[in-house]
Amino acid sequence: MYRMDHAYKRHRYWMKGKELQRLPSEYFRKHIALTFQDDWTAFQFAEQLDPHQLMWASDFPHSDSTWPRSQDVIAEQTAHLSPELKKRILRDNVAELYKLAA
Repeated sequence: MYRMDHAYKRHRYWMKGKELQRLPSEYFRKHIALTFQDDWTAFQFAEQLDPHQLMWASDFPHSDSTWPRSQDVIAEQTAHLSPELKKRILRDNVAELYKLAA
């Protein structure tokens, strides 16, 4: 997002009067949700990325899936997170995005 904003600020004048109302990062934060599996860094940087955009997924049944070790992977990679943040990434975000009863 930093690079999108950097490029936009530097090169937006090439668009000749078609400037965005917001920075690209603001559009990204408002409209993009990110999923990941077996990604220790996503959990490590959750608060810097905006935890409301992050959704953990097992990616079952693909070969890159964490299954059948999903619970072990979650326990290991989320050990440092508060229970609230862990619940947000593992459950609440997807429930809100898809309007599912939580």
